[in-house]
Amino acid sequence: MVKQNIIFKFSKKLMKLLFNKRLTLAATIVLSLTIVAGCSSVNKSSDDKTNNIQSNDKVSDSSNAQSESGDNSDTNKNNETKKSEDNSEKTILNDIKTKAQEGKIINSDYQAGTSNIQEVEEKLGKEDKSEWVADAKGNYSTYSKNNVVFGSNKGGRIFEIRSFDQRLNQISLSMVEDFFGTPPHDVTSSGEKIIGYVSGEDFKILFVFKAPSDSDNDPKLDHYSVLYPKGTVNSMASDNGREW
Repeated sequence: MVKQNIIFKFSKKLMKLLFNKRLTLAATIVLSLTIVAGCSSVNKSSDDKTNNIQSNDKVSDSSNAQSESGDNSDTNKNNETKKSEDNSEKTILNDIKTKAQEGKIINSDYQAGTSNIQEVEEKLGKEDKSEWVADAKGNYSTYSKNNVVFGSNKGGRIFEIRSFDQRLNQISLSMVEDFFGTPPHDVTSSGEKIIGYVSGEDFKILFVFKAPSDSDNDPKLDHYSVLYPKGTVNSMASDNGREW
């Protein structure tokens, strides 16, 4: 009986010892799995952050590329627009120069030195306004709808034709001087700057601007005229007429 009790107690201790070892082993396994899972989660989080950074970098690079492309496109468009405007203005100035050699302006077929004011009245009708300008040596007839003013002497002969064509407002003082060169006639008076050029043997071109100011030192063209100086001469009155 005593021997059986000893065996029973020994078996009980052995079972308890084995049970404790199993718990320790199980705890070790659980702890190891927890550490592995944690490391995996950290690595995954790190990979996600890296991927997000790379993705953001790609989006940023794409946005920057699109922005640069847009800026370049706008710059090219602006350059093309400026070139187009420059070509348009040069075309107008060249047209002014060519027609002036015939005594004409760009928006009228009448010719200074040849046409008569009666011809104009027969085709265009009565003028909107007519006034005698002593300093200009003649009578000036305004046709507002046609953007034209005709200067004629007492015999009705047209000696000056002024153009108020709207296209002229694109042209600046510097553009005219760049195209025609230094003007032989340059006068500033009564808030206006007038520069003049010789066109062939018989005609002269006068460009009229607002006088340059601190706020606008390169004013746009208001109007211009083609002048036939010989048409202002009055031999009977010993008047040599206008030079400009």
